[in-house]
Amino acid sequence: MKWPCGLLFLFLGQTVAYTIPTVSFEYPTMRGFRASIPDTPGLQMFAFHARLNKPFERFEEGDYTEDVTEPDAEGRWTYDTNRPALPNGTIIYYWVYVQFANEGYWLTDKKHTVIRSRASVAPRTTTTTTPKPTTTTAPPCLPTLTTYNGGQSTCAGKLIFEDTFEQGSFAPKWQHEVRIPLDTDSAEFVSYQSLPGNSYIAAGRLVIVPTLVTQEAGYNDERIRTGELNLVGCTSPTNNPYECQRKAARSTILPPVVSAKLNTQHYFRFRYGRIEIRAKLPKGDWIFPQLFLQPYENYYGYADYASGQMWIAYILANQMLTGGDGKQIDGHRLRGGVLISNSGPARSHFLRSNLKDDHFGNEFHVYGLVWTPDQILLTVDGFQYGALRSNFRQHAQQHNLTQANLWNAEAPLAPFDREFYVSLGVGVGGVKDFPDQSVTGPSKTPKPWNNTSPKAEYFFYQNRNTWYRTWTEPELTVDYVRVYAL
Repeated sequence: MKWPCGLLFLFLGQTVAYTIPTVSFEYPTMRGFRASIPDTPGLQMFAFHARLNKPFERFEEGDYTEDVTEPDAEGRWTYDTNRPALPNGTIIYYWVYVQFANEGYWLTDKKHTVIRSRASVAPRTTTTTTPKPTTTTAPPCLPTLTTYNGGQSTCAGKLIFEDTFEQGSFAPKWQHEVRIPLDTDSAEFVSYQSLPGNSYIAAGRLVIVPTLVTQEAGYNDERIRTGELNLVGCTSPTNNPYECQRKAARSTILPPVVSAKLNTQHYFRFRYGRIEIRAKLPKGDWIFPQLFLQPYENYYGYADYASGQMWIAYILANQMLTGGDGKQIDGHRLRGGVLISNSGPARSHFLRSNLKDDHFGNEFHVYGLVWTPDQILLTVDGFQYGALRSNFRQHAQQHNLTQANLWNAEAPLAPFDREFYVSLGVGVGGVKDFPDQSVTGPSKTPKPWNNTSPKAEYFFYQNRNTWYRTWTEPELTVDYVRVYAL
């Protein structure tokens, strides 16, 4: 989606009163440039993205970019770089995002032509020096707050993890989860397994796809209702036998869907950094992708997300889904943020949304999360749509969440002050995030189960002839995963 040049919009598409001022360009030195806007009471962030001689297609991250979070001493919000040489005639293509009074505003499809004059740069001095032998030095390793794999240090801006899936193998970076999810998560109506039909690498991309269990040999309707499932190599994080085996009886059936979930738990984890995942999300009723960061050691506990969980990208993948309150909640709404509880309104309190005209499963997007000791930022295609700067411990105590008493009182973002690993998967159904009384599709078909019903999974399975027809593109396709130090 492309906004007309010169128009400014709220994130939800409403016209707003605030107008971003014209961006001023200066050339204080012989290299680089300075871009700025004047300060205004209520202004919270000035995000600047620029390229040289190359227009933006959408909201990609620029080659010269920064999220400026405070004005300078002269009362301007300023991006400053001395990196590029800029001969006259260079075109600076740029877009701007401003957060003002907790709302977001854009300035898009802009360009500036560099015309330097002698007066536009600092006076030049001429000196005579004796030539010295040419020496080559390694680039400096600037300090960073980022650590990885048990506290190892690194350099600011360094790429510390990457997988472009060109090697054609999961090992050694990824391992499969093998388990039946319980209500400690969303009690998804799946078993996560390592079957080759549910997760594979093809053409340099990771593909995770859910399938009906009846497509597996030996499974039929009778076995789902009366049979038994034992998962060999079960990876239950708490060695809970209910995550490793299930016997069907009465209202309990075997999980009707098989899917996959992979993680870097035994290869890579980190604390603080920036992660980018280029992916095409699934489409189909009652499916949701899981692009998450999970706590490596569950230091603060396992139950009720005591150690937290970060969502890089998440949608309810229905083509059309409306909640009981009439709000659109389908695959046109991207969500990201953090979970510090699994129950009630607290589960979604720290999730942020981005609405789009197109379903997020229609094409590839770059989903990002920036994690610092003071804030968590959420991006899509380089555009920031959410920021979390709360004291989670204080909020949790106000809502009587007992896990808050365990969190580090000296870390405002605790429990997000420990190492986390990358997790990618596809879930189906569950009893947490598809609200009751919601309706799907142009015919407004009601959701076939109730989240509080002990037969929720059974009613979902009974309706398979309806929802399975919508699974035309149920796969999550991942092009790359990259993690950078701050």
